[in-house]
Amino acid sequence: MLTNSTDRRSYDRIDHDFKAKIQEVDLYQELKLTRRKKELDARILNISASGALISAPQLFSEKTIVKIDIDMPEWQKHTGSFFSHDVVLPSPPMTITAEVVRSKKPSSGDKTFAVRFVGLDGIRLRAINNMVKEFTRRKSFRIS
Repeated sequence: MLTNSTDRRSYDRIDHDFKAKIQEVDLYQELKLTRRKKELDARILNISASGALISAPQLFSEKTIVKIDIDMPEWQKHTGSFFSHDVVLPSPPMTITAEVVRSKKPSSGDKTFAVRFVGLDGIRLRAINNMVKEFTRRKSFRIS
């Protein structure tokens, strides 16, 4: 947990570049099993157990629900489950549903937007939180 009193975040976050695929979710279409929306290549610029900052070629408006497939190598070993040390690598992409909370269009290049994870199960929450702690620990170890 962060200790900075001016930062309202509940979880630590790391700046790390993860590849991702993102797709707008239309719940009505998902229920009817009709044609899915286009999947876009994206980059996760930073991530925490509660959300992420994403760069993509398209902006999504606030409150849009998106499905994100994040390529986080070895994420399953960070779940803390009994068999996590036996996981055969590489791990599949981590799929997360999120809601867009902020969008920003720069003067040029890709667009960035912030998402809040919704319906994140305990396994994925624990895996992201443990990965952030490990990345932070590695970074501080190298600086020392």
